Amino acid sequence: MRSLKLAAVAIVFAALSACTATVQNFSNQPFPSDVEKLSMEEIEATIIEAASARDWIVQREGEGHLKATYAPRSHSAEVAISFDKKNYSIIYVDSTNLNYNGTQIHRNYNRWVNNLRQDILRAVSARAALAN
Repeated sequence: MRSLKLAAVAIVFAALSACTATVQNFSNQPFPSDVEKLSMEEIEATIIEAASARDWIVQREGEGHLKATYAPRSHSAEVAISFDKKNYSIIYVDSTNLNYNGTQIHRNYNRWVNNLRQDILRAVSARAALAN
């Protein structure tokens, strides 16, 4: 009976571990060189549009600094987005119901943030290409 309980606990622990991953922060992700033609306001507006398209709620924190929150169902994730004409960063700030423990978080967080990263790069690159 004791070994059955230990096996059940091990299975539950393994299942919970499979749902977590190391928090991904994206620091100093480079923009293509032609993005330097855009103004900071254009870059900011494009980042906000890209994030909003995936239902992130974005607030301006100052020049080159945004706070974005994504809240599907009973979960929420908050990130800081900083940017200039050469780079951008997306850094974990806070979360609710994502089992964050200081280094690990529910794997959906990383998917959400990676999608945000790709969308920002794609949108800003496209806007810079149109500015030619």
